[in-house]
Amino acid sequence: MIAPPSWPGYGLAMLQRLSSEDARILALESGAVVGHTCRVIVAERRCVDVAGELRRRLEARLGDASELRRRLVETPLGLAGPAWVDDPDFDPAAQIVAVKRPGPASREELARIVAERMAERLDRSRPLWRIDVVDLEDDLVAAIWRIHHALADGGATIKLGEAAIWEPSPGPPGPRDPPPAPAGVPGQLALAGAAVAEHGRRAAAGVAGAARAIASRRRWHEVRAELAAARPTLHRELTRLDGDSPFDAPIGRRRHVAFADLALDDVTAAAHAFDGVTVNDMALALVAGAIRSWLERTDTVAGPLRVQVPVSMHRPHDRDSNRDSFLNVDLPIAEPDPIRRLLAINEETRDRKQQHDAAELYALFTDLGHVSNRLYRRAYGRASDPHVFALSVSNVRGPAEARYLAGGRIRGCYGLAEIAPRHALRVSALSFGGRFSFGLCADADAVPDLDVLAAGLTTSLDELRARV
Repeated sequence: MIAPPSWPGYGLAMLQRLSSEDARILALESGAVVGHTCRVIVAERRCVDVAGELRRRLEARLGDASELRRRLVETPLGLAGPAWVDDPDFDPAAQIVAVKRPGPASREELARIVAERMAERLDRSRPLWRIDVVDLEDDLVAAIWRIHHALADGGATIKLGEAAIWEPSPGPPGPRDPPPAPAGVPGQLALAGAAVAEHGRRAAAGVAGAARAIASRRRWHEVRAELAAARPTLHRELTRLDGDSPFDAPIGRRRHVAFADLALDDVTAAAHAFDGVTVNDMALALVAGAIRSWLERTDTVAGPLRVQVPVSMHRPHDRDSNRDSFLNVDLPIAEPDPIRRLLAINEETRDRKQQHDAAELYALFTDLGHVSNRLYRRAYGRASDPHVFALSVSNVRGPAEARYLAGGRIRGCYGLAEIAPRHALRVSALSFGGRFSFGLCADADAVPDLDVLAAGLTTSLDELRARV
């Protein structure tokens, strides 16, 4: 084995290579697409300098969230994928910044500020997250927390927030173990040597390289058998729909966002009125009702619509950044009755869960990625077809109890996720502290009247509760 050149504090264990899934997510960034998700946290103001207080509390808790101190390094000559390393120049003042304004922002102004931040790329020379603190009217404050999807998905972001951003009580965090001192950033020669050493370790352990995997008849036979067995799942999940999606449009860099805020008790009570209906079913039913009313209000014609629902494949208590699969669910937007919409969605999701579609798709896409990048790209392209699904609707569970930001009680927490080519709208649901919120992110030119769509979510719940 070839040992990598050393630098002060260097150890191979400190060089955490991005997983293949994280590296693919990082590579999705383009001229029109940024790679981060966002949490907009609205809390009571309990100090003058909220940004400074957040920095102080973060520094006290970094030992529980060392991921927030890491930044990316690229491997020379493409010998291996990018890796995370501890940033020796980590500066909380560069990561948590107060937005300078002439006065407190209204909720409408906050939405514009968030939309601007959603369109800005995170600086890859620093840790791939940032919090912008905005003073709001009514003695409130907002923390706009952007975090790259390659660093953390929705569930992992909540775990990092619990570890380092918000607290279960208004007081300052108790004493914690500090993180180890960061090692120096490896130089180009050291990074190349580390990549060569990794290849050597895999070869010594008898792990086949990519070329050997492609050439292996046995491996190809296994994947062909897996594809044949998965045919019913692929038919359910990846069949193209006739008709056009109103969100199938070219996207640029301009974004607009909107929010809806509901009481979690109202959502769960409506769900529990029907046997087997889940809060996730409710989220999809509310989205279906909102899109139906939005189409009517904007005089927009649409064919059948299907949404993609991300499904976490995380193991309990792990902090892996991304282990996600998906389900595709038809939205009954032609159905005027809100209860029938809900029950139709529940029937679809229940069937897909019983068939274990998400797990089968996860295994299949993982194996394709190991065998052939060309096959993986073809499969991914089919799964991303706007006729296969029109928009993504995620649902993340946050803490049920009250949480505090810099000593002030959090009054609302909203999720946002980036859109994708030919998918000009994305909806993110989040339960947090007794509230059930929606964050809508869209291309500013492709999806007009986003506030109408957001208001339709509240109206959909009111209609459903009235019928229940």
